[in-house]
Amino acid sequence: MPASAEATARTREKIHEAAVALFTTQGFHGTGMREIAQRAGVSLGNIYNHHRTKDELFAALLQEYEARYTAPDTPLAKALQSFATLDDLEALGEASRAMVHRFADYIRLIYVDVVELQGEHIRRLFGGMRRRYEEALGPRLEALRAKGGLAADVDPIAGLMTATISYFYLFNIEHIFGVRRLYGGSDKEAIGQIARLLRDGMRPR
Repeated sequence: MPASAEATARTREKIHEAAVALFTTQGFHGTGMREIAQRAGVSLGNIYNHHRTKDELFAALLQEYEARYTAPDTPLAKALQSFATLDDLEALGEASRAMVHRFADYIRLIYVDVVELQGEHIRRLFGGMRRRYEEALGPRLEALRAKGGLAADVDPIAGLMTATISYFYLFNIEHIFGVRRLYGGSDKEAIGQIARLLRDGMRPR
């Protein structure tokens, strides 16, 4: 990368880091572009060279995080890729915990988006969740059901989406909201409790 391009990329990175820090603590409407420039150590005009408006900057942050969050090398993506039987539900729980820790600022930005912007930007992420699970798991889950490993009357994609959402909600409460030991035990014990509940509901009866 040429020196000028590298300097431009580094300036953009500093602007984005400053914007995340301020948006996640002061909110979208409570943060001004001048504050972001001051925190990033750049001129106000320099920010506008990268983003014409605060809305554009906020959207760019969410797009960058979404690309990283849905990348194939994340803990959750790897857990879904290796999922073979209902005995792997705990692995989804561990991966979900790792994702919440890794993407804590993204989750905080999502809350800002929902509270202040009516979820304008985040609907795309959740709107595509089922499609991503079908692409990652569809044939394997159908094969597992054909072998008698899943209940015939349960939608397996919905089941695994429910598992992930349950785990994410648990670790959002614990890590983002700061409520420790929500279920009364360790993270491993909580993951096991959720896995057992879901596993029994998804097994053939």
